[in-house]
Amino acid sequence: MKSRALLTNLAEADLRLLRIFIAIAESGGLAAAELRLNISRSVISRHLKDLETRLGVRLCERGRSGFALTEEGGTVLDAARRLLSQIEGFRREVAGLHGGMRGELNLAVFDKFVTNPECKLAETIATFGAEAPGVNLNLHVAGTIPIEKGLLEGRFQVAIHPFHRASESLLSWPLFSEQMWLYGAPDHPLLRGGATPDDAVLRTAAFVGLGYHSPNMEHFWRLGLQPAARAHEQEGSVVLIRSGRYLGFLPEHYAQSFEQAGVLRRIPSDTLQYRCDWNVSIARSPAPGRIARHFTSRLRELHGAEVEPR
Repeated sequence: MKSRALLTNLAEADLRLLRIFIAIAESGGLAAAELRLNISRSVISRHLKDLETRLGVRLCERGRSGFALTEEGGTVLDAARRLLSQIEGFRREVAGLHGGMRGELNLAVFDKFVTNPECKLAETIATFGAEAPGVNLNLHVAGTIPIEKGLLEGRFQVAIHPFHRASESLLSWPLFSEQMWLYGAPDHPLLRGGATPDDAVLRTAAFVGLGYHSPNMEHFWRLGLQPAARAHEQEGSVVLIRSGRYLGFLPEHYAQSFEQAGVLRRIPSDTLQYRCDWNVSIARSPAPGRIARHFTSRLRELHGAEVEPR
């Protein structure tokens, strides 16, 4: 492998090689990328070698020991994602100069929002789709950190997520909220026989918390609680709570079906509860294009969110 990069001018063929490399990295290897790219492994391997030759670096290790990005490969992956996002943003802006909106909108949403009656995302998509039929919408479900990173890298143009901290890099408007109650399984030792323990007793229980930066984590700190188990998705929280070993916070709208099925029980408490606010966010840089601005405007209108950004 040559020690210096040979790529001085980008051609469309180079962009195609970068897209293939991103697919390989995100799929976790050449074999897994076959289905995503719909081309044979031998062709994928040849394209990867061509890109490595063009860049003058080895991008990944592949062989019997498995697939892994090199340090240089990780750097190229991040740079390629930013580059292709900026190119797509340019295409969207230019397409917007010719009258109707055309292109793609990548929307990222945090999980477990569909059952919230305050969320008007479906109505927004219907309104936006009627106004901009030439726009292809890609909806991604992701965690808080990947959402923020995706906005800043330009891979997502709009995001809807729980608000947990202000960011100078993002513009955010409140949309709706959800009530977070404390839940346990009916056979939890503190709840057996329909018992209703007070807050002092509840604080002695083992709690499940979310394992990433979120309002859940911040309220654990504020309430002086220490999670005995962590879940990285609300489905995991439900499983841990249903085991009868843990208590945990869940959105009221999401937990309702589990309550009705008799597998979870809401625990009345004056202090062990909180509300979680959801925001719509866009990046300050790269600045959102016309499509993202229009979608965000419709989203705020349908939620009555005519306030200054956070």
